[in-house]
Amino acid sequence: MLILRYLSSCASTSTSISAKKKATSDTEEGLMSKLLNVNGRVKRGADLPLQTCCLRLPVFPLPCYSHFFFPSMSDNNPREPNINTLTPDLTEFILSFLPIPSLIRASSVCKLWYSLISSPFFSTFSLSHPWFFLIGLHNTSSKNNQAFAFDPISNSWFRLPHFYDSDSSFLGSNGFFFTTTPKFSYTPVLKTSWRFTSPLNYSRINPLLGVFQDGSSGGFGFKFIVAGGVRFIGGLVDIEDRLAVEIYDPNLDFWKLCPPLPADFQSGNSSQSLTSALFKGRFYVFEIYSCFISSFDLQKHVWSEVQTLRPPGVTFSFLIACKDMLVLAGMCTTPYGPSFNLWKIDEEAMEFIEIAIMPHNLLYSLVDNEEEDKFVSLKCVGLGNLIYVFNEEYHNKYPACVCEINGENGMSSWRRIPSLPSPVNKFHKVISFCSTVSLSSILHREKDDVGTVQDIYD
Repeated sequence: MLILRYLSSCASTSTSISAKKKATSDTEEGLMSKLLNVNGRVKRGADLPLQTCCLRLPVFPLPCYSHFFFPSMSDNNPREPNINTLTPDLTEFILSFLPIPSLIRASSVCKLWYSLISSPFFSTFSLSHPWFFLIGLHNTSSKNNQAFAFDPISNSWFRLPHFYDSDSSFLGSNGFFFTTTPKFSYTPVLKTSWRFTSPLNYSRINPLLGVFQDGSSGGFGFKFIVAGGVRFIGGLVDIEDRLAVEIYDPNLDFWKLCPPLPADFQSGNSSQSLTSALFKGRFYVFEIYSCFISSFDLQKHVWSEVQTLRPPGVTFSFLIACKDMLVLAGMCTTPYGPSFNLWKIDEEAMEFIEIAIMPHNLLYSLVDNEEEDKFVSLKCVGLGNLIYVFNEEYHNKYPACVCEINGENGMSSWRRIPSLPSPVNKFHKVISFCSTVSLSSILHREKDDVGTVQDIYD
């Protein structure tokens, strides 16, 4: 924090320093005033659309302005060391703590910062804090569709540009947006270069979808798994057909058929009644209300026995793959009233232990207290050490909160996240997921490749 405060103080004094040095032209000063806001404080989401941050940056080196931000301390106190002697490693360390929007602006400050930030080896603190994506679809008018992304580091929402069609079955999973009909296509989050695959063996809507890394893939290094859903034939659906699981290899542009979901699961409306989680080489499927659970071995391509995972009092729940554990998050009825709880799951024994309870006031801030079934519209997604709970109804513009879990000591902290930036439309369907956000995918937007799936790490 002291380092960040120092960086901020350096930035805030850049004007006076430039007046002293007289080495910068009026053009450069104008460029600085337009580009710089790198003190770690990001504007509110309502004022800063993400597409503003995602403007394609110049590929040529910019003039070096680092002397504005690392002025010579000896000018004020000769006994102090000259801050210009900061090594690139220390500069990179300082920059790594900034949120992504600030890093985008910082990359335009000078040649050194641009080279550090745009390097494929640059490690940012934000990779351990996945973003929360919320996409609202309108049945009759695609103009009313909206998409938002929440950055937990800057605590800000950002608007995403319109890039999808209501006629498609739109989904999201770690690192990617997808459409499953009429053709299957995908693009990395925050990019607009959609790539179409060979056709699914069974075209479907509302499936479960996961992205996993496979060392044998080479090339892209990831694969997609699609399970369940409703078969889509000539504009009609067939809810009776148990659809095979399909795994896509982007290097071969090939869909491999695998055994379908176990018959215990209602696959016809998978994305509404089921949740899924990728954890330790297995694709887990969990039924929200019946609490049935089974896992698919991504190497052997077989399903495990269906079991029931229901803590006492649970009315509905969601399965989430966190960094180092499976977590069950659900609504409970207790002698003390309704509560929203988190449990750590032992995936071998299918046993659970409670690790967190949402504060009562926070829970009720997400719902309309006058409704009898006010909690049924709560949904939950998560990744890494963050779990987001939100209301998918229009009440108070889809309010949400986040819980951060410390895997080392088991402690957790809850907080309400800011409201979506106005205006917010009323949606017929809300799609939500968590994903890491790659800084290189923003800085190198001119590239058509889809990159690699980012792992969560500290």
